[in-house]
Amino acid sequence: MKYTKKQQKQIRLFRNWSVVITSFLLVIGMIMGALFFIRPTESIVEKRKLTAFPAFHLSTFLDGSYFSDVSKWYSDTFPGRDRWIAMSQDLKKSYGIESNTRMVGGNAQKDTIPSNGTTSNSTSKTAKAPKTKDMQAEVQNQIMEGLYVKDGAAYSVYYFDQSAANTYTKAMNRAAKELKGTTSVYSVLVPNNSGAMLDDKTLNSLGGSDQQEGIDYYADQYSKNVHMVNILPTLRKHNDQYLYFRTDHHWTSLGAYYAYKDFCKEKGITAHKLSYFKKSYKFSPFLGTFYDKLKDSAMEKNPDYVKAYVPNGTNDLTYWDESGQAHDWRVIEDVSSWNEGSGYYCFIGGDKPLTKIENPKIKDGSSCVVVKESYGNCFVPYLVDHYQTVYIMDFRYTKEKIVSFCKKNKIQDLIMINNITIIASKDVASKIDSELH
Repeated sequence: MKYTKKQQKQIRLFRNWSVVITSFLLVIGMIMGALFFIRPTESIVEKRKLTAFPAFHLSTFLDGSYFSDVSKWYSDTFPGRDRWIAMSQDLKKSYGIESNTRMVGGNAQKDTIPSNGTTSNSTSKTAKAPKTKDMQAEVQNQIMEGLYVKDGAAYSVYYFDQSAANTYTKAMNRAAKELKGTTSVYSVLVPNNSGAMLDDKTLNSLGGSDQQEGIDYYADQYSKNVHMVNILPTLRKHNDQYLYFRTDHHWTSLGAYYAYKDFCKEKGITAHKLSYFKKSYKFSPFLGTFYDKLKDSAMEKNPDYVKAYVPNGTNDLTYWDESGQAHDWRVIEDVSSWNEGSGYYCFIGGDKPLTKIENPKIKDGSSCVVVKESYGNCFVPYLVDHYQTVYIMDFRYTKEKIVSFCKKNKIQDLIMINNITIIASKDVASKIDSELH
């Protein structure tokens, strides 16, 4: 077939452009391939380690979870992540997308909370904690799943998960049974700020689960050997006070104080008044995780502050890092010279595998183990003046089998304090189960 000169010219032009485009795509592919291995491991903006590349296991390969974890790693660690997040928020602001009231996320599925303490047989089987799961990232993702933003404050929405609830309560019941007669087991479920601070009409409009109903379900599933500390009614009673941060997902030391008072009531001891503490710190300004995620201008104009009360008995502690190395630190650290996002790090040195606090003013041999994520950090200091020894374990990092540890060290009280949304993850609940036993 013969072509005209014009057609021949068009064909040559097409071929030339094809070569150029193909070469360009090859270069882009080579760059992206290189970036596959040059990816961040930590987010400065979100103050967390990013999802780690999953280890290969035949079981996770066969059930498909390995590829799901690879996908999560890939999406969580894209190059320039923090810069792109900041640029995205700035762009939204420039186009006036930011508003005083809005929902961010909130697409999570929720289970209907069974009434009358019933349990679905279909969800009663306890799952094993996945070996490839990055617990820190999972916890962060749980708490940031659905945010209601209003007037410079963000509120976490709660989504009940029955399978996770069943796994968690079964683990608690088993621990209490094994420790019966030697160690008392306490459960403190920390509500989200939405459940404690928002009115019923607003809560009903958010599409989440009722936190008190969720807490009641946990209480119904607990055996008589588990002491339930129901703190939500107390927090709602005092919700005209500064119980939760506006710019961060944690509660304040005042919110934790009311939980401590309820714990003391359940245990049958007298709680100290805030005036009891001779020394305290106030760190300001504080802009936390909600601000880092949202870059909300109203939050920036009205930052939080962190108040911390130093125990009278001691301000010294020892913690062991993930390599097993011991470090001396403080129960309340002076972080006034740190950056504005570091205020909450003043409590117990942050999240460590194992921490020990010895109060030299108490000689009665009393002891407790506190199992927690970061919500427990500002709760622990109030316990120091009630026990000779306080052990703290973060379930994400500890290498101890907690029940065995309690038996070996003749622990008086095991205190499980965890946020209700964080444990509403089957992976988190399974991880806690695996660390208890």
